[in-house]
Amino acid sequence: MGLITIPKKQVSPPPAAELLSDFAEEIDRVGLLTEQAGPILKKIEELQVKLKPLAEAKKALTDKIDTLEIADDEEVVEKGAAYQVEIGKRGSSREIKDLTLAKKYLGTDVFMKVATITLKNIDDYLTLPQKQQVLNTKRTAHSHKVVKRG
Repeated sequence: MGLITIPKKQVSPPPAAELLSDFAEEIDRVGLLTEQAGPILKKIEELQVKLKPLAEAKKALTDKIDTLEIADDEEVVEKGAAYQVEIGKRGSSREIKDLTLAKKYLGTDVFMKVATITLKNIDDYLTLPQKQQVLNTKRTAHSHKVVKRG
């Protein structure tokens, strides 16, 4: 008579508890909120597409108004079938025409406090060695992206 052997079921040891980050709570919160914001962001994107014709129509109207011969201090109403546009007085824009003279009148100390030079200006006009002398560069925070696990 033969012996029947029943193989034992292989029992694997339980997986070790997974180690989570010290700031797992913050990671999960940002992930959840990002997930919840997804439909809202998609809706905003769709609405921006719907607003594009309005922006184009406003530009076309502004271009037409600019062709009208209206005195700078005159206010005019132009009528459409269902709407009307109330055209106000012409505004003005200003720009500095003599920076050297402005510096002279303001004085060097005040001028240096209020003068604005952008980083783009520095990049456009200075060489690399000059930029290294006038700019202080610091490392920024790590970029990051929270994604769903598994």
